[in-house]
Amino acid sequence: MGSFEEELKALIPPDFAERQQAAIRQIDNHPEIKRLRQTYPDRSGDLTSPRRYRDVSEHLAQCDACEACPGLTGCQNIQKGHRSVEEPNPNKSDELVFRLRKCNLLKDYERQQGIGQKIKSHFIPAHILDATFDDIEPDPQRLAAITAAVKFCSTFVPGQTTEGLYLYGPMGVGKSRIAGAIAQELAKCDIDVLMVYVPDFLLEVKDAISSKTETVESKLDSLRTASVLILDDIGAETLTIWTRDEVIGPILQRRMERLPIIYTSNLTINELRHHLANVKDARDMDRKQHEKKAERIIERIEPFVKTISVGGRNRRRG
Repeated sequence: MGSFEEELKALIPPDFAERQQAAIRQIDNHPEIKRLRQTYPDRSGDLTSPRRYRDVSEHLAQCDACEACPGLTGCQNIQKGHRSVEEPNPNKSDELVFRLRKCNLLKDYERQQGIGQKIKSHFIPAHILDATFDDIEPDPQRLAAITAAVKFCSTFVPGQTTEGLYLYGPMGVGKSRIAGAIAQELAKCDIDVLMVYVPDFLLEVKDAISSKTETVESKLDSLRTASVLILDDIGAETLTIWTRDEVIGPILQRRMERLPIIYTSNLTINELRHHLANVKDARDMDRKQHEKKAERIIERIEPFVKTISVGGRNRRRG
């Protein structure tokens, strides 16, 4: 037996006790230990005992990593996006235990992912979809539109709000960014939004007519049912009788008096009326018929929106 004890002692470094005491002193002087003792005077007495060395050391290492946080992608903790937090041990009235909990960066990331899932889009650039009201400069020529957009978001009630917005003005003044900010704000409130760049979407619908893998109906259904629909740059598309009367018209008819639409356009309502009457294949129908068809669509837009001019400099040109 004596021989075994001697062999065991031989395996222990001669300075082991000193090193252990030095590690305990280091723990004892750590700012986190001081905080815990101040916060939990009745539960922190054993934090520097040898039996707690491992879990306390891990807690302090993760606290140090969080103190020097390089961001979520560079997180050095055991479980990325989690930090070690203390809790009173429910089984021992004088002890603390440590648990991993999601940090604020991970919570913000997950919240943003949830927002992204609430916003569907077709052909909308990321810088438009990511816009927020904080990003938009409230210069005088855009202030009325921004104010109306913020009010729309703050007063929106699913199933009750039916009036949308028609934002019109020259190219590059920021109409689409205001609409994108509306989408972001609503998505934060768990409201589903669909934002569509009208010219490219209508081209896609046209291509889907001859597609055997995707039906036109499936492409249009989401436009009919989204809680809020944003039609970006309406009036910039090349219209045919079919896209006007069988695509745009029925979508607006389905949503009319039920679900709101936000429009952005370079055209005033009167200019949009003229655009709708001058379709690409106008020769297939007399002028009066086209004007009636156009007026019918305008009647599905104008009474159900607040029309606001958006001005200012062309921000695409700096």
